[in-house]
Amino acid sequence: MASSAGHPGPVSPGTYWKRRVFVLVGLLAIVTLIVYACRPSASEEGPAGASASAEPSASPDSEDPTSVPPSASPSPSTSPSASPDPEDSDGAGSGGGEDGGDGGKDEDGEGDKGSGDSADFPAPKKASDPCRPSDVVLTLESDRSDYAWDGKPELEISAVNLAEQTCTVDLGPNTVELLIRSGDDRVYSTADCAKAKDAEKVELERGVPERTTVEWDRTRSWKDCRDSKQEAKRPGTYVAELKSDYASGSEKEKTVFRLN
Repeated sequence: MASSAGHPGPVSPGTYWKRRVFVLVGLLAIVTLIVYACRPSASEEGPAGASASAEPSASPDSEDPTSVPPSASPSPSTSPSASPDPEDSDGAGSGGGEDGGDGGKDEDGEGDKGSGDSADFPAPKKASDPCRPSDVVLTLESDRSDYAWDGKPELEISAVNLAEQTCTVDLGPNTVELLIRSGDDRVYSTADCAKAKDAEKVELERGVPERTTVEWDRTRSWKDCRDSKQEAKRPGTYVAELKSDYASGSEKEKTVFRLN
């Protein structure tokens, strides 16, 4: 039955797909025109591209006529290494000299013999050679810890050699000083007015102690060797200690006793 003029009859499949293809082609054409219209023209892209490509090549070195071209490899430096400042060298030298000197002074202004450095003393090769200070251990002991008013302290100094080689040590007052104090009061020292003939050189075998005894008559001694026999009868606590190149500052080199 034929369709009416207002409502045409069914469309064939071929006609249907042809219409779809024409619509799709039309849409693609519209999109292509839009993309082409949004692209910059060749005249606009040229200068912009040229300026953009020119910017990376610009560098501070290219503006400086004295700069080395990038292709040229820099020559190795031939400048000598920096030498130390003479002032620094002088300072280090003077500091080393001060540190390498004898020990400092105690509160009485008396030079502290300090401990010897093995590097400054050669190792002994025979018994008559002097012992190195670092190889000698000193100890000090009193025969009592408490003395009556008329008691005289006897202080024993002992030296032991730790080295394999037998060597010679001087236990005389010029080398090993016995100092007695009462608080800050310097009362007595065996080094006061000591003479060269007072040396006590003995040979020390390894591990065999050598002992010498000092009896203190409870009188004062003076650095200026004044002829005075002022007795130190003041009761109280006294500290005796050893000062020597052999001394290390150990508590074994001190002893405490009391006078009544």
